[in-house]
Amino acid sequence: MVTFASLRTALRLDLNDPAGASVRWTDADLDRAITRAVAAYAEALPRLQFATVMTTAGSRAIPVSGLGATATILGVEWPVPAPGIRGVAGRPPWRHDPDTGTVTVVGPDVPAGEAARVEWSTPHEVTESTGTIPDGDAALVTTGAAGFACMAWSTATADNFRYADGEGATTVDDTAAGPEWRARAQAHLDRFDRDMKRMATARARGTRARVK
Repeated sequence: MVTFASLRTALRLDLNDPAGASVRWTDADLDRAITRAVAAYAEALPRLQFATVMTTAGSRAIPVSGLGATATILGVEWPVPAPGIRGVAGRPPWRHDPDTGTVTVVGPDVPAGEAARVEWSTPHEVTESTGTIPDGDAALVTTGAAGFACMAWSTATADNFRYADGEGATTVDDTAAGPEWRARAQAHLDRFDRDMKRMATARARGTRARVK
């Protein structure tokens, strides 16, 4: 299961910053980076779910308020063949009416109490001990979190400067630290964005007819 704990552990390995007294990033710093990566991931690759809802005879409205306020309706299949009966579910035109918490099927046919299947999505959730992100995508989220962590660290190095050490007769130049951290951050974030777009395209589902 992908959790804050598992992502934090993987992130410390990727950043070569093992937990201990001399860490560069605190757990709170990494959790902030992970939260940003999860939010970006959830926007590109939301959690897809399906729910079977019974229609009401003579009514075009299908209740979906029980799916939650954060649900985004993606598709409607109706009528759905009864268990044990062969057939393909219909895909009627539809519109979502958030104010009434319903999806309305549009067309010449009217539901008569059959089952309808609603496809919907919600943002992913990750806590210290639970999560909804697929295990196979943990590395992707860690890549994004590494980018956000490096970008945040670059802020602390923005005021570095070049100076001469009189006692050692040497010159110390810290001005390259900021650009280096930003370059590392951008490399991680570019890969994160590229891989998310590739995965989103691969997971794209068939178009559902929708009435605007």
